[in-house]
Amino acid sequence: MTRINTNVASLRGLRSLNKSTNLLDTSLTRLSTGLKINSGKDNPSGLIASETLRSQVSAIEQSIKNSNRASNVIATADSALGEVTNLLNQVRGLVQEGLNEGALSQDEIEANQLQIDTALSAINRISANTSFAGDKLIDGSKAFRTQASAVDSAKLSDFQVNEAVFGSSSTITLDATIVTAATQASLDYSAVDGGLATASTIEIGGASGSQVLFLGASSSLDNVRDAVNGVTDITGVTATKTNKVASNVSFQNAANVNSNLSFSDARASDSILGDANQNINVSFVDPSGNSQPLGVVVSNNATDINIVINLATNGSGAITSTAADIKTLIDNNADANAYVSTAFEGTSNGNGVVEAETAAALTGGTNAYLTFNASNYGADEFVDVNVLSGTFDTVDNITDGNALKRDIGSDIVARINGQVAQGSGLQANLRSQQLDASFSFTSAANTVDNTASITITGGGSLFQIGQDVSAAGQVGIGIEAVNTARLGGVSGKLFELGSGGGKSLLDVGPSVPGSDLVNIIEEAVNRVSTLRGRLGAIQKNVIETNVSSLGVALENISEARSQIVDTDFAVETANLTKAQILNQAGISVLSIANQNPQQVLSLLG
Repeated sequence: MTRINTNVASLRGLRSLNKSTNLLDTSLTRLSTGLKINSGKDNPSGLIASETLRSQVSAIEQSIKNSNRASNVIATADSALGEVTNLLNQVRGLVQEGLNEGALSQDEIEANQLQIDTALSAINRISANTSFAGDKLIDGSKAFRTQASAVDSAKLSDFQVNEAVFGSSSTITLDATIVTAATQASLDYSAVDGGLATASTIEIGGASGSQVLFLGASSSLDNVRDAVNGVTDITGVTATKTNKVASNVSFQNAANVNSNLSFSDARASDSILGDANQNINVSFVDPSGNSQPLGVVVSNNATDINIVINLATNGSGAITSTAADIKTLIDNNADANAYVSTAFEGTSNGNGVVEAETAAALTGGTNAYLTFNASNYGADEFVDVNVLSGTFDTVDNITDGNALKRDIGSDIVARINGQVAQGSGLQANLRSQQLDASFSFTSAANTVDNTASITITGGGSLFQIGQDVSAAGQVGIGIEAVNTARLGGVSGKLFELGSGGGKSLLDVGPSVPGSDLVNIIEEAVNRVSTLRGRLGAIQKNVIETNVSSLGVALENISEARSQIVDTDFAVETANLTKAQILNQAGISVLSIANQNPQQVLSLLG
């Protein structure tokens, strides 16, 4: 090197020294921060990926916290509901004891009632005071708000929304349509088909139990009905009687207006088993004589009752009897009106002259019969009639007349918002990820294609337990009011068991059977237990599994991010050692390169 103005070796050494110094600074920074990426220039694409994963980690961590918070809320509500259940069981025991009135004094019964009143007050107090972070939980403020038209409300005995997630909608409309109506188990009994010619012993069975009935040979349909209904509490089977439809015949005279008459069976044999079932024949006879009076002749034999009406004539032998004349004749004749009643056809006033009619039998009527029905609808209900002695033939229905001793009901088949619902009796339930609702139709609305609609307008408790802020990551829970005004069922409400409520221990008697009190409590217990079970299922199967799955996701995503941004100290300490050596070597080389130009002085010396 004989040039001194430009020291290329020095420049090269300086560049290398700067490079090694940068490597040393980078290693020191990574080792001191523990991060592989400390600025965007360290790894641009890695920075983007790491920040995306960092955001997801943050969302997962908060979702786990949210889930645990939701679990705490549900656990608080469940604890309160457990106390309500304990109180209900106490009331159940007090009622059971109080109904043992033959072994208790009036003072003891009153003491039991006082304790029941206290328990009911405690239930209302728990309902009003159970809260979490200032929010009431079981007083109804956490229930969904719904609205329905008067027409739709009339179709439903009850409806309940347990879970719903609104998403981007402000309301949710639920349409429940009956595809197949629910049925009651039923059997028909007709006096004509069977009849109690002799005493009969039958066993009536239903979902509640069975009972043996002893029926005398002279028992009427009314007697059988009353016997079956007398043990309904034991069997769960009720009996109803369908009165006979009178047979009839019409006489119509096309030539004379207002001369048409109809005759209907008027025999009062509706409830008599083994009736002779004689045919009734009516005829109009032209006496074929002049100036004959109007009259009626009634005769009967083993198979027929004959009513012969001899028509009146004038001096020329022409018939002069009008429909009104014949109606008056029959109405005023004790023998005739015991068998038939008469009426003008249509809007006729009966002033038209009749004509002779050959004998015509009354037809088209049906006999009285009994229908044995299960008390409720559904596949769990049945009716069984077992003949132990005598004759008592039941059929599937009077129209078809197929012999049948046992019949089973069927559950309703319905769609809710197009989805097939689970049927149980008259109740249709739909459970999905975002909706849990039930519709209970009335028996009058239990018809195919009948639709009832309700709209959820708000309310409920929304829990954000997923990392995605969408309906998929949310759970909407409705907690209905748990107090004495809401607990109960079709038998009545819990508040009625209190003093002055109408169904207390002090009200038990002929008009208030003890079974009503027990049924109310059992319905209340079932309602609370169902609510606890639903909340417990959400806590265990939704929230706890969600926390578990989010925990696994947090581990994996954190590991993936760590691989991108966290310093590998083994690698980085090796890089540091390398950078230190290069830096020291660079300084030594730069010092030598800076001394090289001084060798030029030897050329000048």
